Amino acid sequence: MRGLENGSTTRSTMRKALETVLLRCDDRTVIEECRRCGTTLESTLADCPSCGCSDVVEYRIG
Repeated sequence: MRGLENGSTTRSTMRKALETVLLRCDDRTVIEECRRCGTTLESTLADCPSCGCSDVVEYRIG
């Protein structure tokens, strides 16, 4: 029985975590992309590691 309780608790915790991420209203997903080659970047502060371009576009989804 103990295994079922732990599995249920784990699923419940995972469900709460997923709901928090997927159903958030106030946060937006931000994707930064090189305008020249389309590489997704980690930060707009750096040049594109693929082509060296410094022109970056930022998409806000949410």
